[in-house]
Amino acid sequence: MSANQETAAPEETIRADVCVIGAGVVGLINAIALAKRGLSVVCVDQPTEKQLASYKVGESLLIYSNAFLRVLGELDDSLNKSFAKAGFWMAHGMEGKTEFDESVSEWGFESELPQHWIDKAENPLFPRVMFQDAQIVRPEIEAELRDLARKMDGLTFLDRGLVRDVELGDGDSDHLLTWSSRNKKEGGQISARWMVDCSGQARLLARRFGHDLPLDEEFSTTAAWAQFANCTDELFDERWTYHFPDGDTAQRDRNTLHLWGEDYWIWVIRLGGDRVSIGVTYHRGRPPEEGNAREVFWKILRRYPILDWLTEENVLEFSAYKDVQHCTDTFVSPRRYAMVGDASSIIDAYYSQGISLSMTTSWHVANIAQRDIQEGTLDTGYLDHVNRAVTADWRIMRSMVRSKYSTAIGDSRFFILDHLLDLTVFGAAMLGRFRSARWLVETGGRTAEENAEHVRLREGLSRRLYLSQSAPWHRLDPHTVAGLVEGWHRGLERRAKWRLENGEDLPPTKAGMRAYAALPGIWRLAYLNRLPKADLTLKAVKEPGFTSVRGTEYRPPVMAVSGSLVLALVTAGTLFDIADTNVRKLKKLGRILRNRNSRR
Repeated sequence: MSANQETAAPEETIRADVCVIGAGVVGLINAIALAKRGLSVVCVDQPTEKQLASYKVGESLLIYSNAFLRVLGELDDSLNKSFAKAGFWMAHGMEGKTEFDESVSEWGFESELPQHWIDKAENPLFPRVMFQDAQIVRPEIEAELRDLARKMDGLTFLDRGLVRDVELGDGDSDHLLTWSSRNKKEGGQISARWMVDCSGQARLLARRFGHDLPLDEEFSTTAAWAQFANCTDELFDERWTYHFPDGDTAQRDRNTLHLWGEDYWIWVIRLGGDRVSIGVTYHRGRPPEEGNAREVFWKILRRYPILDWLTEENVLEFSAYKDVQHCTDTFVSPRRYAMVGDASSIIDAYYSQGISLSMTTSWHVANIAQRDIQEGTLDTGYLDHVNRAVTADWRIMRSMVRSKYSTAIGDSRFFILDHLLDLTVFGAAMLGRFRSARWLVETGGRTAEENAEHVRLREGLSRRLYLSQSAPWHRLDPHTVAGLVEGWHRGLERRAKWRLENGEDLPPTKAGMRAYAALPGIWRLAYLNRLPKADLTLKAVKEPGFTSVRGTEYRPPVMAVSGSLVLALVTAGTLFDIADTNVRKLKKLGRILRNRNSRR
């Protein structure tokens, strides 16, 4: 029996460089990634049969999660067989509708690439890691990760117990974790230099050491979701097809689809095996319906005739979180422990950022822990930067969703510009996504396989692999960036609310984008009322040769400028929004003054 397959006898102490607490998708990836860096790892958990079979949530992979799972988790084949994610699609105004007609505002981004783009990559794995997102069935993927963990050299997969107590080590001594099985018949201790808490909602270390970050805002959400069986292609008929102006089409259902209403939104995520994940997340302080989470879930779904095929008898599993948002005040502690995944923070399911941000935070943790263990250097400067930047990322993501849980979502210009601001953040992150994908593909996540170029990539990413530290704002303090994004969202929301409250109705507007027509025609906002259709969608154009990506560059031009291009566009749209709203205010004031004079 190899060392990694040995099991611990009761009361035996296992020594490891790192102890990972929790064996969900985040915990397993952390354990595997750390072992691939040559560290000895223990991953401890004892999920119940119900937990192992749970469909959970977090099926949609976006930004970073796809790359880390494909390479570190060695899931390339499995993700290829999963339901392909064509992009993300948002709509407002679908209540009571049986189709996406002209009275519905829509914002969509089709991320699928033309084949000739894919063919330019020198390594065929690279475009899959970089671009080919998927929608996964969690229990199936986690089962594969558990199998990999059991076979990994240097990784002890202790799936027979839960951590019951933690005694923190000082600067020279290890942490001591005490574990026992659920029935208390087995137990032992783990001695480790580092701990990584991936215990999810249990939040073992955050609760134990008082790391909750107080949230002084009234904004909080409840989320309820279910997975449904028997959701075949026939249910997604022509009504789900979006027609671009150049004749191309997109299937809305093959994107991660979001349906917005006032104070709530619905996700529709198709999965393999004719399954679909449906979620409803709503403002906890202003629930759109009365009742418990399950009752609210069904009442909101019944507002949507286009989803009338969802029935109780096809429910595979239902679950809910009463209070979704939380955040720790520390992600990596100088006392040599870290908290990632739900153990550290949750924002909202919007944009599927939970696993994605967990993957990047875990990558930074691995860098810090590896250097400390193998070189004896605890890089406190890097550690402090991680804490500031990851907290700022959480603020940025929270501001994206917070602004939309209001009446402002009913204003079509807000709907377009607020989503464009979100796209600016994700567009800026494309260079980091490219460099991390390249590092992963070429090293397999093993620092022993690095050459000088890979070391350069990793050192650069250690500073910039965050939403708040992407170009063009990478030279600013992370919290300065977060504050600017929060203020931008608030301004868009404030002006939209004024328009709605004062009868300044704007036409429902559509903006469908593709990877090869990635920008909306924002300039059309100035004359939407004179267009046959209020549509910002542009025709595709033949891309210039310099935009091609081989996957071996250090700074591909299109990745380097993507954030700046979208930033310029949303800035122009916002300046128009400010000017137009002020003109409307002056006209309204003029009407009020004229009415007063006429009454004299």
